[in-house]
Amino acid sequence: MDVNGTENLVKILQKDMKVVTIFLRVPKEELRKRLEERIDQADQKEIELRLSRFDYEESKMDNYDYVIENTDVEKTINQIMEIIKKG
Repeated sequence: MDVNGTENLVKILQKDMKVVTIFLRVPKEELRKRLEERIDQADQKEIELRLSRFDYEESKMDNYDYVIENTDVEKTINQIMEIIKKG
């Protein structure tokens, strides 16, 4: 979910329940690499469009309860599980 979707969801749900937000942060070059690997026959326009939002999305990190460096899948999963356990 992007930062706008998170912001809207929090507004809707926060009246009825506790909402905990987690921003999964990825270095820009790592994001580019993942996009190139994920998208079949990587379309450079699509990749550039997705990367163009990078700075905007990072500018919203302070609105999240947690920020996790998402460079190691196992470590990221463990960190998310710890956050969930805290409840």
